[in-house]
Amino acid sequence: MSIRIVIADDHPVLLAGMEHMLGPVADIQIVGLAADSTGMVELLGQQPMDVVVADFSMPKGRYGDGIALLRFLARRFPQVQRIVLTGVENPWVLRSIVDVGVQVIVSKSDPHLHLEHAIRCAFAGQAFLSPAIEQLLAQSPADTLATAQGQLTKRESEVLRMFAEGLSVAEIGVRIGRSRKTISTQKMAAMRKLGLARDSDIFRYAISSGLVQASQVSRHNAADDSN
Repeated sequence: MSIRIVIADDHPVLLAGMEHMLGPVADIQIVGLAADSTGMVELLGQQPMDVVVADFSMPKGRYGDGIALLRFLARRFPQVQRIVLTGVENPWVLRSIVDVGVQVIVSKSDPHLHLEHAIRCAFAGQAFLSPAIEQLLAQSPADTLATAQGQLTKRESEVLRMFAEGLSVAEIGVRIGRSRKTISTQKMAAMRKLGLARDSDIFRYAISSGLVQASQVSRHNAADDSN
């Protein structure tokens, strides 16, 4: 019996490469390719599927990307095994992928041969982390971020979310009716609790906690490395 899969990635060259690599494999059937979450969900809804291979960051899709998309897939298609294929190297983000129940993660920096093995593992309900992912996750204690998150106030979480969405401290103050100084104090308090040193760390945290979609980070491009 063939393993029926859908592959979703917003990079056409990568899609073509995966199709070329997996196409000749006798027991893996590529049912469809998608460039975003919209196309992926449409394919998943058309016929029974065994495995979905999805990039973590895919902008423009109707169903978002990142942690929000992975949660959506688990709710809408619980029978489909999820594989995340990603170039993300941040341990927090990778840990958050594991925390939403994804057992199979493959790094785009690892040789492509790992993907075929990953598909077989996912189909069998087995966990698999490619070598690069395993090494990165070893740098992230499982309970550190979750413990820190519990210390944030509701307002501190709200300020971080809006900042990660691209609003400045002044704009956040106007939106919620607080002074710029108050917002800055709340932002710094949240960063201290989470162990974040720079504004760019806020974007990484926002992805790993599901506050914002993964593709939003590429828009800001690690915005505060200069601060």
